Amino acid sequence: MHAFSPSRRTLFSLLALCAVLSALFPFPALLRSAGADWGAAGFEVSDNEPVWDENSYASDYISIEISSQWYGHSDVYVCDIRIASTDCFRRAFGGDKWKTSSERIGAIAERNGAVLAITGDSGASLSSGMIVGNGKVLRDTVSPRRDLCVIYLNGVMRTFIATEYDMASLQREFANDPGVWQVFLFGPALLDAEGHALEKFNSNVYPANPRSVIGYFEPGHYCFVQVDGRGVDSALEKGRRSTGLNLKELAAFMEALGCRAAYNLDGGQSSVLWFNGRVFSTPYSGGRKIGDIVLIADEPASDPSFIIR
Repeated sequence: MHAFSPSRRTLFSLLALCAVLSALFPFPALLRSAGADWGAAGFEVSDNEPVWDENSYASDYISIEISSQWYGHSDVYVCDIRIASTDCFRRAFGGDKWKTSSERIGAIAERNGAVLAITGDSGASLSSGMIVGNGKVLRDTVSPRRDLCVIYLNGVMRTFIATEYDMASLQREFANDPGVWQVFLFGPALLDAEGHALEKFNSNVYPANPRSVIGYFEPGHYCFVQVDGRGVDSALEKGRRSTGLNLKELAAFMEALGCRAAYNLDGGQSSVLWFNGRVFSTPYSGGRKIGDIVLIADEPASDPSFIIR
């Protein structure tokens, strides 16, 4: 991981268009051929260094493109994410241990090698419900009211609506499945099994608010969506203030993106987007210290089971 120096920044500004286009999606070559030259870490050997600018990052393992727009009276940031290894999609915690302490998102992100980070599910503040972080079961109690979001080692993401499942049986299945990588608790799920926007939600946070969302397109292809709100000055539309999105508006936006699944994380003042060393969004009242984040890192594990095929 490298930080910009003035000379590098100048160079990248001159070469950004050609360099980013050539390196934007480097990892499909890793996945398409069983005869590729695989290194000890389970990925194709490459001498390419990461290439990035203010809105993008590309390496042999990850690709991130951030776009922004004014939507529904709010600044909305969409981070298009592609990864070659599920180990690049991680959770991290304040004090480096779940349910320990709260910190600013940047402190947690930088300590854990993040390129991109968003607010997590704040599951430690919830009295019950299953949470899995980086393959480890952190809590296995049942919350019958909260939808779950599961990311598997093979890169698949699924959401489970609480009213449609026996949550106790489902959680026993997750706890004994070595292929479960993350389980998020906050919710709610925003799309149905066909990728259409829901209109009813298992949540008491329906009104317009700042939002943090995980979206899913296919294994290895995700998005983080950040919505500013609660009257903060717009960074995109001069003179306007972001009010946030309610859950119905948020679900419609995620469907419009083409997501097959989408899941709402903690929002409000906790909702922050961080990219490559800085807070990217405009959090309400400057944001707050939080206990957990979801991050994309450029340091995949050596275990080949993490490779998305």
